[in-house]
Amino acid sequence: MTRLTPREISDTQVFIDRQLTVASEKGLTVDVHDDLWEWRNVMNTAPGTVGPSKTLDPLVNDIRPGNSFWLKLSDRNGEIVGTQANRFIVCDDFVEEYVCTHRFFGDRCPSLMLYPVSLEEAVPVIAGRLGFGGGGWVRPDWRGQAIAGLMSRICRTLLLRHFLIDYYVGFITATQNHRQYGRHRQGLMNRRHLLSGVYPGREENVDVDIYWMHRGELLAQISNELTCGSDATEALMKRTA
Repeated sequence: MTRLTPREISDTQVFIDRQLTVASEKGLTVDVHDDLWEWRNVMNTAPGTVGPSKTLDPLVNDIRPGNSFWLKLSDRNGEIVGTQANRFIVCDDFVEEYVCTHRFFGDRCPSLMLYPVSLEEAVPVIAGRLGFGGGGWVRPDWRGQAIAGLMSRICRTLLLRHFLIDYYVGFITATQNHRQYGRHRQGLMNRRHLLSGVYPGREENVDVDIYWMHRGELLAQISNELTCGSDATEALMKRTA
């Protein structure tokens, strides 16, 4: 485990402060909570969503205060308009250990049946201290205002600082629109087409992309956006492609 330098710690706070200012200018407040059962309850009734993501559902995973948190955006009336959930894991190979064994979709109890999934593209070994972000939701009347990108930036910075992660990882449905969303709205830098066919998280046919950023990329993005604004992310991606 490698510590952050004093400068890196300072940069994370300035970066988060800027995201909070953007949220405030939109009339939104930001809160962090450690009880994903609360997040699960929100997602069970949230309009425009299919419910809580199985990868982050405390009903089937060992998700608890201390290894997870969720972000809540609320409007001036105190109504929730956006969420993202996050969990911390340590592993030797994320794709092999969690996706191929299906443990990432429910690690409380072994399954008697394991059906194969089709891995579409090779993914570099993602190992060590990982922060997984998902379960993102924005209320339909607030969509199109870059809320998801704001939440993703706050969450992965908190994962970096609080858990000293080596990688940030996330799943997004593999459509052309979502690929633009993952890259440009959320600023996620690396992508592979991971799964096709049966998806363990929904037990139906879904194509899924995996996105990841290693610690150096997370820190470089923070530094670039502090210096040049969010438009610097695209230039950074081109240099590291």
